[in-house]
Amino acid sequence: MKLYLVRHGIAWDVGQKGICRDFDRSLSDVGVEKTRAAARGLKALGHVPDLIGTSPLVRAEQTAQIFREELNAATPFEVVDFMAPGGDVADLFIWLKSHDAKAAMVVGHMPDLAWMTYSCLHQADRTQLHFKKAAVACVDFEGRPGAGRGRLDWFHQPRYLREQAGGAR
Repeated sequence: MKLYLVRHGIAWDVGQKGICRDFDRSLSDVGVEKTRAAARGLKALGHVPDLIGTSPLVRAEQTAQIFREELNAATPFEVVDFMAPGGDVADLFIWLKSHDAKAAMVVGHMPDLAWMTYSCLHQADRTQLHFKKAAVACVDFEGRPGAGRGRLDWFHQPRYLREQAGGAR
């Protein structure tokens, strides 16, 4: 199984556009554009999940929806609480095991996303990955997914993904 871990795109700050709570922060216009380009880049590289799970926060749901649209509109999409800030990686593994997916994607937030990625990796060093907004990491599990059972296939920042799509730097 391949697991794509994605950080949400660039969002408005609390206080902008009438946003009062962090939960309600939506993607900015630039965030939508750059996230869409990053998703097209992922598709250009031949990476398409057959399942998507996302944090319930607005910016993450929007990011997941953009990836779904750009990659494959038929991909099942689920809101999963374990991808919200403070979520538990053990719940990620339970969710993955409960689906018959060859490639799954989850959309979440920093710093949790970096620690979830680290938790997946076998013989990982203790360096925390820095996910820029709309960055994607791919972890490969040869058997069933679980803590320490994965291998980092690649880690692409959004600029690289946009370049693959022929988009702006």
